[in-house]
Amino acid sequence: MIFQRVNRTDPERVFMVMQANAANIAADDVVQLELTAASVDGIKVIQPATANTLATVGVADAAIGNGSYGLVQIYGYRSTSRIGPTNATQTSLGQALIPVAGQDYFSTITSLAQNGNPLAILLESLTSGVSSDTVSKKIFLRMM
Repeated sequence: MIFQRVNRTDPERVFMVMQANAANIAADDVVQLELTAASVDGIKVIQPATANTLATVGVADAAIGNGSYGLVQIYGYRSTSRIGPTNATQTSLGQALIPVAGQDYFSTITSLAQNGNPLAILLESLTSGVSSDTVSKKIFLRMM
């Protein structure tokens, strides 16, 4: 793990070095641990699979080519991210975010009772848009 050096002007952030497996990963993509039996080693990551969103580990800090290593942010403030399509305006800051199965982005949730503990918190408001669009917003990750 890489811990950002503590200072007064930058927020604390934590990163892990991970390896892209089976596809290229773009900057700001949400990633999860690879769970295919032959590939499980705690280092390989993929985009969240359909039924395994609890294996989500963080957000790619920069693009990671297939088979290459790169940084994945797992904790702290992040000024860019990928937030999933929404057709409703979200004005409340602190909105809970969860990974979306089979996608490379987070989505807002309205009920913690149905979705458990959020892995990230939205730090900006969302405006309504086309349902297939993703947007980049400020978030706070807490996946440690």
